[in-house]
Amino acid sequence: MARSNRFKELRRRLRDLRKHMLPHTFSPTGDYTSRQQDRARGYRLLAHAEIEAFMEEISISAATRGVSEWVNTRKVSDCLFCLITHYHHGFAVDEIDEEPPFGPSTRQKAKDGIKEVVNVAMQQYRKIHGDNHGVREKNLLRLMLPIGIRKDDLDPLWITNLDSFGRRRGDLAHQAIGAQQAIDPRAELQAIEDLLVGLEKLDGLVQAVQ
Repeated sequence: MARSNRFKELRRRLRDLRKHMLPHTFSPTGDYTSRQQDRARGYRLLAHAEIEAFMEEISISAATRGVSEWVNTRKVSDCLFCLITHYHHGFAVDEIDEEPPFGPSTRQKAKDGIKEVVNVAMQQYRKIHGDNHGVREKNLLRLMLPIGIRKDDLDPLWITNLDSFGRRRGDLAHQAIGAQQAIDPRAELQAIEDLLVGLEKLDGLVQAVQ
């Protein structure tokens, strides 16, 4: 499947960040100035922000299209079916949540009709988006499962790497420089390039779920 425009935008932006933030030539010995290391730290933070925005935007766009299609044609897409299914389970992710984000009292009664159910489901999914902060596995699943992306559709190693990247970004953002380890610009670039492969696959899966 062709890459979406949003994925192409992400790829262009990550290329720009590589040019702006990382050394043009990497040190064969891994020796970098403090300025180069700080710019590599900035690269990690900015790349994380771009990936997080990409994941949020493609998933909310898919849900919005699914709802719009139902409003216009009364056709229930796979995406909308999954959205309503997750709504009826409080948008809980089994391996993450002890309690669902939305309890039974937040759900419409059957007599209220499908229109009201769809509206509330979309409102709650938008709140999940508004509350999202990160790209770790829990963030990925909370955004993607309700629109029909299965965890088994994704490479488990890629999920692990994405989770690790999200953790490293959190460590960097919340620790003073004295508590941080030295950073390798080459390794930072390689990590993003590896993640981009999985993000391209995710992009295709989200396009196909309509």
